[in-house]
Amino acid sequence: MIFSSNFLPCLAYMISILKENQINIWKNEPFRKQTYKTRAYILGPHKVETLNVPVKKPRNNCPLDEVLIDYSENWQVKNWRTIETAYKNSPYFEYYDYLIKPLFDSKIERLLDLNSLSMSICLKILKLDKTICPLEFSYFENKNQFISFNAKNREEDVINYQGVSYYQNFGSKFEKNLSIIDLIFCKGPESLSILNNSLAASEML
Repeated sequence: MIFSSNFLPCLAYMISILKENQINIWKNEPFRKQTYKTRAYILGPHKVETLNVPVKKPRNNCPLDEVLIDYSENWQVKNWRTIETAYKNSPYFEYYDYLIKPLFDSKIERLLDLNSLSMSICLKILKLDKTICPLEFSYFENKNQFISFNAKNREEDVINYQGVSYYQNFGSKFEKNLSIIDLIFCKGPESLSILNNSLAASEML
């Protein structure tokens, strides 16, 4: 399978990679705005919050591996404060914050590299031994080879998400398909088991 590059991927994405030994990333995928490539969703005290990674204005159909991150505004500090507000009192924040914080301290130039680092950190936390391989493709023989999620249609992603629910910090109802860091900070070492159970549940449909 071939995957889109995502920033702190959503749970549906993480479930989809469980069967893969190698995570093949379409590195020259035409860049589109307002997708999971540059955003992740977490649950704040009052609503679902968006973590955004700003990029320098790319040319039309710019391949992903040429997209550059924009550091003209201090988006890293803002995003980390949003994460702290959401999870500082969660059961496992202090166990994993030091692993995720470097994402918001670095000055990585390319979006593809930032996303690859975010995936590597999440794999390390989950103790998943998988290789991330950015590969170049000009076309796909079968569209089903490519797996992507579209943040513009997040409501559709949420409706289609069949994962197992777990206790979250806020709200009376389970917010589906948030970033993997929501699961990690809330459930810690149980996270991989919940992902595996979610995969099993989706395969039964």
